[in-house]
Amino acid sequence: MQQNIWFTPEGIEDLLPHQAKKLEYYRRQLLDGFDKFGYKLVLPPIAEFTDSLLTGTAYNLATETCRFTDQESGKMMGVRTDMTPQVARMITHPVFKNTKIVRLCYVGEVLKSKNNKAKGSRSPIQIGAELFGDATVASDIEVIDTMIYALFSLGLCNLTLSLGHVSVVDELMKVSKFDEQQKIQLINILQRKAVPEFDFFVENLVIDKKIKHAFKNLLSLCGNAQTVLNKAKLLLSDISVNIDKSLNRLSKINDYFSRSADNLTIHLDLADLRGFDYHTGVIFSCYAADKKLHRIAKGGRYDGIAADFGMQKPATGFSLDLRSSLDILPNIIPNYKAVIYAPVIADIKLENKIAEIRKHSIVKRFYKNDDIPTGQSYLSLDNAQWQLVKK
Repeated sequence: MQQNIWFTPEGIEDLLPHQAKKLEYYRRQLLDGFDKFGYKLVLPPIAEFTDSLLTGTAYNLATETCRFTDQESGKMMGVRTDMTPQVARMITHPVFKNTKIVRLCYVGEVLKSKNNKAKGSRSPIQIGAELFGDATVASDIEVIDTMIYALFSLGLCNLTLSLGHVSVVDELMKVSKFDEQQKIQLINILQRKAVPEFDFFVENLVIDKKIKHAFKNLLSLCGNAQTVLNKAKLLLSDISVNIDKSLNRLSKINDYFSRSADNLTIHLDLADLRGFDYHTGVIFSCYAADKKLHRIAKGGRYDGIAADFGMQKPATGFSLDLRSSLDILPNIIPNYKAVIYAPVIADIKLENKIAEIRKHSIVKRFYKNDDIPTGQSYLSLDNAQWQLVKK
């Protein structure tokens, strides 16, 4: 029996005309916005040799990467699951050799080997911006500012900016002289937000009283950014110079956006270890508060990402999945261009008339009169001239 409906693999979906048009509209809005901030568009290939695709901090993407053997070289290739490592490779190109600050943006489909409904589509359409060459808080602020501008340009409002810094927990583990097993265990607990396990883990630590007190209160360092910063400075002061530097950086970011952005709530979670094995400093996310706190975009600092490609550049950036965001984005303004119907006839006068009409309207070909909806205009030959008439 002939199959009438063909199904795509789970987590991989078609975009029908109204969805595709909406996605393309917002894709263009975002890229035009990035261009206004000085970010140049690059388009990495859909697949690469895994030697480069999974190099450095991208090694953690190995289990998500669909791989195959290149029939030309016999080498293993992979379909990208994240475009950021590709962009990091691209900055080693000679065209950027003498450019101190490199700003790049990108857009494209990526593919994950397994479906995870909690994380959205298995084939996201990733769009983002990356800044290479500056390690100061100024570049953190610029990238976050670009992200917020991008989301406002999508028609979203009442955004929540969530901040974090992976170095805080990292430094607490260092001064506590954790062994590798303890580090893995704590990171796993915090990433799962397993509070009872965390309390048990901390209670059994044999460390300095002040540091143990800091650990016990770590999960409480979450909420309004300024409130958390005030509490953290009292709780974590003098434990580590690097922690003081991290809190100072977060304070500068909070001060900047508290004064410069309307309709923005700033949240801070110092126990957030999202991307701990990838990020090296400030991390951030943006949520749409009026969309059930749906996380739209995420990013952070990942200094040294291009080291394995021979270029040690500090870097920060963000990305979002445009496909999974479609449902929460406002519907675009309908296209009110008139639709005119024209026959398929080899006639130069007809073609000239169609070309003129297409400057301000849509022209669809019809093959028989039944193809023209009632009330619509179409081109009809009258006294050797093509005239618009209504059906």
